[in-house]
Amino acid sequence: MAESNPPEKPATLREQGGAVLGAVRETTLHTMHHVEALTALLQMELHEYGRRQVRRFTAALVGVALLLCAYLMLCLFAAWVLTPVIKPMWAPLLAVVIFNALSGLVALLVSRNCKANGVAPETIKELKNDLECVKLYLKGKEKP
Repeated sequence: MAESNPPEKPATLREQGGAVLGAVRETTLHTMHHVEALTALLQMELHEYGRRQVRRFTAALVGVALLLCAYLMLCLFAAWVLTPVIKPMWAPLLAVVIFNALSGLVALLVSRNCKANGVAPETIKELKNDLECVKLYLKGKEKP
């Protein structure tokens, strides 16, 4: 005896549309949560970057002021010590100026080769990862 199974009733267009809208809503919510997380990460990184830059700038400013005072005293002392050794009065000052100019050029060359870290590296990394995921997702959708 053959069992009679009632044929499955296909989903109506309204039910299919509701399912699609539900999936779109879920995807949109997920995307919004992800964007919120990225925004929070960016804000945190920018806050930390700002704090580090303020601390760095303050320390550099104090260091420059103290070194400038010490260096002026050293230059005066060097000119005073060299005055009896080098007869023309202007020669010790010229020697100190030449030394300062060469030291300054070396310092500028060193600072030129120093590179700062980028702003918000983790956020940029996350955005790149997201783009790769979207590309992979779209590639998967292309294949039947």
